[in-house]
Amino acid sequence: MSDFIFKICGLAFTSALLISLLRKWGADIASLLKLGAGAALAAVCIGAITPIVSFVGEISSGNGEILEAAEFMLRVLAVALTVQISANICRDCGEATLASYIELGGKVEIILLSLPLVREIIAISVGMI
Repeated sequence: MSDFIFKICGLAFTSALLISLLRKWGADIASLLKLGAGAALAAVCIGAITPIVSFVGEISSGNGEILEAAEFMLRVLAVALTVQISANICRDCGEATLASYIELGGKVEIILLSLPLVREIIAISVGMI
């Protein structure tokens, strides 16, 4: 079993505890620690994506259809991660409305990325009739 989730949870819990303790002495120090913890958590998550990218690279060495599917998966993953990180940053800054709009934009982008796949499925379905 991967220790990825344990790293994330341990780092988050430790950071939350330290931030709670430091908030009593100074909000500025707690805010800096919060930014640092966020950066460290993002780095751990980005490091964990490496096996996913290598797996997609392995399966994409096959035929063209598999390559298209792998490219689609990577694009959707990139959009989802970018949207999630951006929305969380906006929420941390107290801008929940902006975060909601970012998430809406991400959903629209994923639907737009899916259109060629949906078009192909429809064409196959019509061809079978």
